[in-house]
Amino acid sequence: MARLHPVLTLPIYWSLVRRGRLRVSGEAIVEVKLDGYLAVVVDGRVYTGSGRRAPAWMLNALREAGADYGAASRGRVLFVEVYGSCATPGGYHRSDKLCYRAALVDVGRPPAHASGVEEAALLARTLSHVDRLGLAESYSFESPAHRVVVLEEAPEPWELREMLASYRSYEGYVLKLYAEHGHKLPPDYGVKLRGLLEVKVKHGIRL
Repeated sequence: MARLHPVLTLPIYWSLVRRGRLRVSGEAIVEVKLDGYLAVVVDGRVYTGSGRRAPAWMLNALREAGADYGAASRGRVLFVEVYGSCATPGGYHRSDKLCYRAALVDVGRPPAHASGVEEAALLARTLSHVDRLGLAESYSFESPAHRVVVLEEAPEPWELREMLASYRSYEGYVLKLYAEHGHKLPPDYGVKLRGLLEVKVKHGIRL
């Protein structure tokens, strides 16, 4: 789990459901899990998911991908997956035609009192899925492929694992539950504060 971008594992998600901490009902976004490296951008400054200043290769990769991360991050926190044939730790994108790509996976608006990258990232209220797609298009980012599903209750782990069959070419997928869609999110891991709970479901994971 990246320190600046908490995405829950399947066991943590199911523990929250079983303890009544998370109630699921409404639209959800199912997004492909790209196999790359997380970059966090705050007012033009780029960091890794652990909060360290981004290495030179990551800055070069963002420039090569062509995304205008400087302008897009004014007053916002960008969570960007840098991936491609040159940045794929699991090898899922090894045959990609491009060395580097930049996909905007989340965007947050930090509070005015946020001090430093950690507070800006962890206290930021997440923008809606639709708003993020619009920003990605405006600033030349890619957006991960996704689909919208309607959930009447929290899917069980076996149901989420079955869905992996549709994502064999990827590392897996991410289930995104936005508070604005009616889901009752817990305060755990800062989820309620940010208005979004994310669950990563990867190949080979068992509960």
